[in-house]
Amino acid sequence: MSTLKYFVGIDPGTTGAVAILDPNGRLTEVVDLPNSGPEPIAMDLAALLEAIGRPDELFLGIEMPFAVSAQASASALTQGIGVGVILGVVGTLGLRHERIKPADWKRGLGLPMGKGLTSTVKKRNSREHAARYWPDMAHRWEKASQDGRAEAALIGEHTRRRYLGQESMTL
Repeated sequence: MSTLKYFVGIDPGTTGAVAILDPNGRLTEVVDLPNSGPEPIAMDLAALLEAIGRPDELFLGIEMPFAVSAQASASALTQGIGVGVILGVVGTLGLRHERIKPADWKRGLGLPMGKGLTSTVKKRNSREHAARYWPDMAHRWEKASQDGRAEAALIGEHTRRRYLGQESMTL
């Protein structure tokens, strides 16, 4: 019998965040990813994850960003290092997790996608979509710079649905 109590969504990056959901999809908390500049602080992330619960109580969904041809190589390297720090912490703590491509969780939750959408529009879409799921938490991502919080919550929701076999549920 599973003792799973929480699903955790992690949106890596400078404005990334960690979101905590219960098995019923209630968003219990969303916090900024502890970082120093562009990289997460491993010790602080480990303390945060340990405070959420024991390894057998957690299942994490971690977004796996990808480099695009127009992206500067330094930016792609920084993203890769940040994800590496997160995966190192998760591995060291022995946490169950899955790596999720941005297109997969966005498609799974019905977010508009397409090459014609600007970054600003994509971020706004994520914030608005998350506000429909958790209207009482929408103040946590009301600013454009807080899109990582909304995306972490949505990554957690996608992870929760996949884990529970509810992928086809829509809002």
